[in-house]
Amino acid sequence: MTIDLQIRLKEWEEAYNLNSYLFGSLLVAYKGEILLNNAYGMANLEHKVLNTSETKFRIGSITKSFTAAAIFQLQEQNKLHIQDPINKYLPDFPNGDRITIYNCLTNTSGITNFTSFSDFWDKTMRLSFSLEEVISSFKSGSLLFDPGTKFDYSNSGYLILTAIIEGISGENYAEYMEGNIFIPLGMYNTGCNNEKEIVPNLASGYTYFGKPVHATYANPSFPLGAYGLYSTVGDLYIWDRAIRANQLVSEEATKWMLQPFIDSYACGWFRDPVLEKDCYHHFGDISGFVNQMLCFLDDLTIIFLSNMDIVPVKKLTREIAKIVLNEPYDLPQHLEKVKVQSIDFISGKYVMKDCPLPLHITTEENDLFLTVSKDYGVQYKFNLIPINQEYGKIVFKTTMIDETLEISHSNNEVTSILYTDYFGKQTSLYNSKNIIKN
Repeated sequence: MTIDLQIRLKEWEEAYNLNSYLFGSLLVAYKGEILLNNAYGMANLEHKVLNTSETKFRIGSITKSFTAAAIFQLQEQNKLHIQDPINKYLPDFPNGDRITIYNCLTNTSGITNFTSFSDFWDKTMRLSFSLEEVISSFKSGSLLFDPGTKFDYSNSGYLILTAIIEGISGENYAEYMEGNIFIPLGMYNTGCNNEKEIVPNLASGYTYFGKPVHATYANPSFPLGAYGLYSTVGDLYIWDRAIRANQLVSEEATKWMLQPFIDSYACGWFRDPVLEKDCYHHFGDISGFVNQMLCFLDDLTIIFLSNMDIVPVKKLTREIAKIVLNEPYDLPQHLEKVKVQSIDFISGKYVMKDCPLPLHITTEENDLFLTVSKDYGVQYKFNLIPINQEYGKIVFKTTMIDETLEISHSNNEVTSILYTDYFGKQTSLYNSKNIIKN
C-alpha cells in the first residue's frame, strides 16, 4: 500500500468514526494485501462488548452466494444439472416441470417471495418453522410470470435450492455447508444460525430510534440457504479468494455462476459495474444486521458487516472503493455543536412533493430530533446537531448517519428546508400545514 493511499484511508476512517458513523467490522483488501481490518461500536450494548475483527454477524442474503456454490458443486459431481426442472427433486411442486434450478439461482422462477406476504414482518418471521412448512406456505401460489422471462428477487427460490441440496446430499443444509465449503476453506467462524445453539462471539442486532434499541426478532430456524448464515469479515475474505481461485468448483463453473442473466443478477451474486468497474456484489440484512460485500475484478474486495441496521453499508463501501481506485470522494463534516438562540419554532411535520411519508421534527428537552422513514418504510429517529448558524438559516447534521438539514426561517417561522440524505440526494421539504392551505 502506498503512503498516499494509507493516509487517505486513515483520514476517511477517522472522519466517519469521529462522528460515530461507523458500527461493525470492515475489511478492505487490494491485490491480495489487506489494507484495513478494523471494527467499530459494540457487539453487545447490554454487556459492553466491543465489535472486533473476529465478531460474527448474521450476513442475511450474502448467504445466497454459498447456496449457489453448493449447487454448482453438486453439478460437478454429476448429481444434478442446473437446467433440470425442480420437480425432478421436488416431485409434488406445482409448475415444477416449468421451473429450473437455474431459474431459482437467478431469481427468475416466477415464484412469489414468501417474505413479501402481508403477515410476514409482523408475525411469521418471529415464529419457528421447518423448511418443509415454509415451502408449503408458498408453493401453491400462482406464478408471477413465465419462468425465465423476468427477474423478481425471491427468497423462496433459495429455500427450494436448500431443499434440493438436502435431498441430494442426505445432509441438512448446515452439515453440508460445513463439510463441503466452510471446513475445506478454513472458514472456521462461519456457520448456519438456528434458534437453539449458542454461537460464541455472535453480535446482537440493533436499530435506532433516538437511541440504540433492539431490532425486531427474526427467527433463525428457517432462513437457511436464503439468508441464514453468520460469518466474519475475515472468513468472507477467504470466501472471495476461494471464488477468484476456483477452489471449490472449476473455472468454467465459476464463470457460469458469476454470469448475469436478467437485471444483473447471476447465481447468488449481482454482477454489474460499480464506479464503472466490473464487480460482483451482494447486500444482506436481517434483524438489525446490514452487510455489503463488493468484489471488483480488479482484485479489490470491500466487506462491511454491521449490527446497527441504519449504517449505510452500500454507500460506505462505495466511498472506500473511490479512495482505493483514486476517485474523488467526500468526508463528513465534524459534528461540532454551535449554540443557537431558539429552536422550538422548527418543530413540525414536513413533506416532500409526491411522497406520502412525512418527516417529523420534534423538540425534546431543548434538543431537536428528526423522525424519517428509510428502507421498507421503517422509521428512525435521529438527534439533530446544529453545526452552523447565519442570518435566516441554521444547518443541522444528524447523529448516526451523515445527513443534513438546511433550515431557512424568517420571524420564527420555517420558510424552507433542504434535506440531504446519506446518498447525497437533496430534497426540498415543506411544512404540511402550508401544503394543506395551498
